[in-house]
Amino acid sequence: MFTHLQGIFNFKITIFWISCLILIQQAFANESKCFANKEVCEWTKKVVAIKTPTMVASGVILSNNLIVTNRHVIEDSEFVLVRMPNKKILKAYSIANEHVADIAFLSLTEKIPKFDINIKDIQPKSAIMIAFDIGRNDIRVFEEKDIISYPEKGKIQARIHSFTQNLPGTSGGALTDSKGNLIGIISSGGGEYNEAVPSSLLKSVFEKTNNNSSLFFEIGKSIRLCADALEEIKEFQSNPGSLLLKKIQTHCELSNNKFLFDMAGQALGKVGLLDDAIYFLEKSSNLDPKSPTSLHSLAIALHLNKSYEKEIVVLKKLLDFTPDDPQVLRLAVQAAAFTKNKEFGEKAISLMEIHNPGAVPLARDFLNNALN
Repeated sequence: MFTHLQGIFNFKITIFWISCLILIQQAFANESKCFANKEVCEWTKKVVAIKTPTMVASGVILSNNLIVTNRHVIEDSEFVLVRMPNKKILKAYSIANEHVADIAFLSLTEKIPKFDINIKDIQPKSAIMIAFDIGRNDIRVFEEKDIISYPEKGKIQARIHSFTQNLPGTSGGALTDSKGNLIGIISSGGGEYNEAVPSSLLKSVFEKTNNNSSLFFEIGKSIRLCADALEEIKEFQSNPGSLLLKKIQTHCELSNNKFLFDMAGQALGKVGLLDDAIYFLEKSSNLDPKSPTSLHSLAIALHLNKSYEKEIVVLKKLLDFTPDDPQVLRLAVQAAAFTKNKEFGEKAISLMEIHNPGAVPLARDFLNNALN
């Protein structure tokens, strides 16, 4: 469901560093035009492509030598390769930090640069993503889309949620308003929903820079091992075995990363391990209570587990954020029917009449049959 771990390469480290320059130069050979306004188009000169041993992603230049991307992109890499806007391939060094947000900084020198950027704390109703698109082999300005929600105060792992498109390589890209103000760093997404870490958080993350990098890379290793295990479990239709399950439980927990909690919950749910799935999805939704991605996955896991009363609590939140989602509306009618909750069922059908009227007759019959 998530697109940000696609494009993962299984190269050995030695092969990676030998071939990487050739691969990146080929991958980014194309030029593309920007049809947005000047302020937004300027970000195509600040967004870069990042190559790690396991993926290709995006980053954003904040100053001459300082780049920001996602923590789950860097994993435990001490340095990565960056394709700059002028086509040069440079080496960038990871800057350790103690913050829990999915943010990591890179330096183009071995010294830590200064954080020299003024970020406005604004909350526009729509946003534009500028990021690397693997399919187009270029930095791309995406279509402007509506914002769904902004983080609650005090929830430092919570995200900006929008309908911006999700494609491989976009992790670490820039999210701006129509005037070109940076409002977020793209972090993850699922289905129709996209997530970004608020840019207003960047300074506080940078202030958590720590010269003692051992813990930073230790957590990064767990991020990598969790991601590896989640790729491996895709090959299973049911019980993945105790060793793989233990790897997911251990390293995804240690990652303390909302994106990976979502991934783990979805992966475990698909192989029928519903209790484990619910555990990770509840952790994620507690970190980010307004996340449609987390809540949607949690509602499905609770539905499959026949925990309908708990599912209704989750669905009520979802309907506040995404009242037009057809799957959420179907789940709501079913959960209402199974619990004989007429009030909630009528609410779901009233929303269905607005957003998906063709589904109303069957939904009405299903609810009435359950209530009578």
